[in-house]
Amino acid sequence: MMKGEMTKVGRMGRPHGLRGEMKVSIEDVYFEDVIQQDSLLIAVGSQYVPHFVEAWRSGGNLVKLEEVDDKESAQMLQQRDIYLPQNLLTIAVEDIPADNPFEQYVGYTIVDITNGIIGKIKEIIDLPEHYLAEVNYKGKVIMIPLHADLIEQVNKKEQVLFMTLPEGLLEL
Repeated sequence: MMKGEMTKVGRMGRPHGLRGEMKVSIEDVYFEDVIQQDSLLIAVGSQYVPHFVEAWRSGGNLVKLEEVDDKESAQMLQQRDIYLPQNLLTIAVEDIPADNPFEQYVGYTIVDITNGIIGKIKEIIDLPEHYLAEVNYKGKVIMIPLHADLIEQVNKKEQVLFMTLPEGLLEL
């Protein structure tokens, strides 16, 4: 399968309990399609590894995969992306509204007006109330709130986001 024919539909979370059950977050728009599948494709390196679903629980927030029977096996899959072939999805990728206005800034460097270069945005996390940029800063991963009030300037050519970060944010 080519990467272009695959769609990221969610992400494996942490192990839940000791029997291999795992938390899972599935994009709302794909939820119905995903929970009807017999197997999920989990990205491991550049491969999509199929894992058969034994059971869904807790309204689709927990999944038990076949042959993942203990916490250690589950930990090997945590924080990995879940994919499905596009032909199994009832909604086409093109039809999904770009409801994350900050997604375009992945790869941009955040520069704080006071503290200078903070780091490159690795991922945008979409929370119900706001968006967070995941950035490596001085050797640790930090979350920076993304809000129009904090962004001073965007340089698309240089891929730089100039921001005024709340005082004390970088000390957390």
